[in-house]
Parts: sequence; C-alpha cells; structure tokens
Amino acid sequence: MSDQKKLLIAAGLMAVILFLSWQFLGSKDRADRSGETREEPAADTPGTGAVAVAEERIATDGGPTAVPLPAEDRVITVVIRAEGRDLVRAAVTTLGGAVNSWELPGYEDLPGAGQSGAVSFDGTPWLGRGRVFRTEAPDTVVVEDEERSVTLVAEDGATIRYDFTPGFCGFRVTTEGLPGTMSISAGVLPVSEQGADPRNYFKAEWYADKIRSRKPGDIPETESVGNVRWIATRSPYFAILLMPESFDRAYAYLYPSTEGMSPAIGLTDESITVYAGPLDYAALRGLGRDAHRLVDFGWPLIREIGRLIFWFCNSLLAFVGNWGVKIILLSIAMKLAMLPLTTKSFVSMQKMKLVQPRMKEIQERYRKDPKAQQEALQRLYREEGVSPLGGCLPLLLQMPVFFALYRVLANSVQLRGAGFFLWVTDLSRPEILISFGSPVLGLDGIGLLALLMGVAMFVQQKMTVSDQNQKAMLYMMPILMTYLFMRFPAGLTLYWFVNNILTIGHQEMIKRKLERASGR
Repeated sequence: MSDQKKLLIAAGLMAVILFLSWQFLGSKDRADRSGETREEPAADTPGTGAVAVAEERIATDGGPTAVPLPAEDRVITVVIRAEGRDLVRAAVTTLGGAVNSWELPGYEDLPGAGQSGAVSFDGTPWLGRGRVFRTEAPDTVVVEDEERSVTLVAEDGATIRYDFTPGFCGFRVTTEGLPGTMSISAGVLPVSEQGADPRNYFKAEWYADKIRSRKPGDIPETESVGNVRWIATRSPYFAILLMPESFDRAYAYLYPSTEGMSPAIGLTDESITVYAGPLDYAALRGLGRDAHRLVDFGWPLIREIGRLIFWFCNSLLAFVGNWGVKIILLSIAMKLAMLPLTTKSFVSMQKMKLVQPRMKEIQERYRKDPKAQQEALQRLYREEGVSPLGGCLPLLLQMPVFFALYRVLANSVQLRGAGFFLWVTDLSRPEILISFGSPVLGLDGIGLLALLMGVAMFVQQKMTVSDQNQKAMLYMMPILMTYLFMRFPAGLTLYWFVNNILTIGHQEMIKRKLERASGR
C-alpha cells in the first residue's frame, strides 16, 4: 500500500473517529447497578406534583402516610445577593417548613425563545415535613453582608433552621426533633432548554466510591444507594445537591419518579448543605468532596484538558466578556503552543511536494517490484528529511483538544445562551443562519460558520495535497466535516474555523520561505 493511500485512510479514520466521538461523548451513561444495596428503614417519600395549598399533603416523619395541613400559612421571602445583584429569590413556608420557590434571576429560562423569565425551581415544595411551624423571622430576609437564618418551630418543639450565606447559591438546613430523611420532590427542576427531550433531560447522580447516575424511568421503587458523599437531582445545566454535614458520608435514597420529570432524592442527616443552582465548575469545586464532578468534562485525559481549557477561559481570559472572543483567543493560544511541532510538520509536507517528481520516477522504475519501490521511497524520505504521514500529526494532536472543548461547550453553564455576534446567539448550540423548519438529513438549518469552515478546510487541503491519489480527500473531507460541524455547537465550529485560517497563513509562510531557499 502506498504512503499516499495510507494518508488518505488515516484522514478518513480521523473523520470517522470525530463523528463517533461526537455521538458517544455527549451520550448519557447508564447507572452502574453492580453495587450492593443495604437494607434500611423506609425513608420519607416526597410528593410528585404540586397541588393547591389548601389540599397540600406532606409525608409524615415516619413514612409515606400523608396528613392534611391547614390552609393558613406564612411565606418568608429570602433574597440572596452577590456583588450588588440578586443571586437567588426564594420562599420558605411554615406549612411543612418547606422551600416552595427558588428562582435564579441571573439565568434566562429557555434562552433564545424570547422569554424574559428566570430559571425557577417551582415544582412541589421540597425539604418539607408533616408539621405546621411558626417563625419570628420577618416577611423578607435579605442576605447580603452577613449570614442570615430562618428558624421554624413546631408545637412540639421540633425545629428546622435554614442558614443562608451571601453569595452562595444554596443554604444549610438543620433539624432537631425530626427524625427521618430530607427529600427533594420529583419535578422540581424545570426543562430550561429549547427543543430538549424531557425523557433524557434529567437524572439522579451521586458520589460514593465513584460517580453513579440513574434516569427517572430506571427508578421503579424506593432504593437506598449506600453511603454517599453527596446526591443530586440534575438537568444538563442545573442541579439540587444534598451533602451531609454531620458525617462525611450518609445514606441517600432514590424514589420512584415519572419519566420526563427530575427525579426525587433524599438524604438522611440532621444537618445538610444544599446547593441549588447552576452547574458552575468553580462553585461546585468550592463545596469540596468532588462535587465539581457533576460537571462532566469526559474521559480522564479529555477531562484534564477540558479543565485546563475552562481555567484558561475563566481565569486568564476573565477580562474578556464575549465568549466568542475567548474561543478565538483560545484557538490562537493553542496554535502558538503547537507552533514548533506544526512548523516541522508543514515543512515536511512542503518538501514532500518538492520531491514528487523523484517519487514518481521511483514508482515508475520499480512498478513491478513493490518491495524495492517501498525501500527506494524510504531512502528518499530519509535523505530529504520528510514523512508522508507527517501532515496528520498536528491534526491527531488537535483531536483531544477538540473533544475536550466539545465537553466544555456542552457542559459549562457559562456558555448557555452566550452569544457571539448577530445571529450567533448561543455558542453552546448549532449555529443556524437559514432554518429548514423541520430537520433535513439530520440538520435543522444551514450555518454560515460551518460553511466558512468547510471552505477554509478545502483551501488548506488544496495547499497540502499534490498527488492525484489524494483528490478524494481534497473534496470529500471538507464536505464531510462541513456536514458534521452543522450539528456541532457554534463555539466548536468557531474554534475550528479560526484554527484553519491560522493554519492556512502558517502554511503559506512556510511555503514562501522554502521557495526562496530553493531559488524558485
């Protein structure tokens, strides 16, 4: 097999790997069900739907039996602030001592849909108990300069205390005289992305010896999940996480949940830290106990590269407000980091073009002796210091970065609804300039960035390919990659387009330098 054919096959395999990786990297892993389940007393079963306050029924501390509660109650409004803006607007009710409203003003509900509402966790009240409480807290509690608490007291002296901290998207809840499990009801989290399939949108996730997860439809009955460091009910960008404070680990529970609703979960402890907000890597890392692993940056190597990309964009480029500009600067930084290697590779490719006449002469001379032909070609490569596969190396090294960037774009809440310019309003979703209305060949529309990327890739290939045997790669690869990038997040397409433009400029500089050196 000739080296040119090997190069063509390698390029084709990279395109296949790119497509398959895109398919599987974004897929949701099924739960690992091999762990041993311990027998535990029945935990409180949370509600599964919102009902009128006058008919609200909340599980008693001893089990799933429900009791009616009076219609009269007090609602305490809690506003958590950070840097002069509202981070959370919440409400705590004395009926059951539950949280019955949790709004995140900084995050738009359904980005791009033209709605101005904020993301709100307004399902069935959560963390409630089968009691009626009273409180001396004011009607509105503003948490801005110091920690504030709301203490609820039942007639028998049982208490629930909520401690709120400025700048923290959550709270610590502590109970006394209330045995049992604190639970998050099913359906609390909303579907907050356009076109999302609710059946694959939510899952329960917990961390014991490793990360495990379960979709709502895979939880047929109440199940203990053993000693955990935390348990969460989550969507792609938001979560409610329960972390025990009395112990390093505690027993947690999964409850039967309806497919298409966020799953119900519970945790047994008298003091629990609750995080209820975006899947922000930095905020979750601050919680400790590997809570940041809720943000899935992929396989081990890809995950580490993804963390570096996230750190680069959020720390070194913190002064840049536009995420599209950040991605452009990231592409430039990656090109500079790989400059020595790519320069060597591009020089090899240009030299390959210069020795094409001698290669053809060898192929003609030894056309009846493949072994002698291969040996002669290898001598030529060594004499000229070239490699027929050298052009693939920069692309191969770019693949881990490419996959890691895909994971960052798909899982970073900072990219959710982040626009670039004009019609590119969400870098975490495919860019569409002309919409089809209904999918055609798996595409929802035509993206200009993807077309520009395809053109740039064709130009780059044309500068590299000189052998007629590689003409298929010259035309097919740009077409295939353009189709794939029509389905990728716009941020990823922007990165690859800028990378191609920089590569074209780099190759042209090397070409002119070699031509001057050879006297052409």
